[in-house]
Amino acid sequence: RKVVMPFAIHEERMTDESAKQYALRVLKHNIMRLDMLPGEVINEKDIAAQLQLSRTPVREAILELSKERLVDVFPQKATKVSLMDAKIVEQGRFVRSTIEIAVLEKVCKNCGQLCMHKLEENLAQQKQYVEDNDLLGFFISDNEFHQLLFKAADLDTVYEVFSTYVPHFARERMLRLKMFDTTELFHDHMTIINAIKEHDMRTAQLAMRRHIDRVVCDQKILKEAFPTYFA
Repeated sequence: RKVVMPFAIHEERMTDESAKQYALRVLKHNIMRLDMLPGEVINEKDIAAQLQLSRTPVREAILELSKERLVDVFPQKATKVSLMDAKIVEQGRFVRSTIEIAVLEKVCKNCGQLCMHKLEENLAQQKQYVEDNDLLGFFISDNEFHQLLFKAADLDTVYEVFSTYVPHFARERMLRLKMFDTTELFHDHMTIINAIKEHDMRTAQLAMRRHIDRVVCDQKILKEAFPTYFA
């Protein structure tokens, strides 16, 4: 039977994952990566069938996503992927900008040879994705780049502090990738890495601020191109 929405299982269930955790992870990834579009009706039964789960863990995952304002549940009517909310995206940009600028201060002081190797390895992957025009690959490696910075600063758990805003900000970033060239984002990352290598905190922070601000600066263009995606 045909599924009523685009839905992709990018990664299989992990051995230590509960059914609910698996459903939540896959659903969130689909929403963040725009496989499931804003305003799209969610068919609980079809998703459960694809994930080879009962409907209960899928329903629990959907309720969890509704708390994060990624899903809208209309009792007795329909469940839909939430529309993009410019206010939440802006809050996400503010939190990311504030925290990541501070993170770079630590990274510029403490990033050693192993740290640089991991960042440069990630940058090489990004370069390949840009050349292949692989938007999903670039999107994933972009996320990994930012997480690597937190690890380099020994602040892994701080990343979880703004996890509420990450999916909202990520959706708009993914939409932006569909409209704009990924090259400028790649160059932002390259500038940041080169500045870290030179222990040039100011240049790294300015490049990061510009990088994070790009999504919000282009929001008006995105709204005009995809008006039905926004609240």
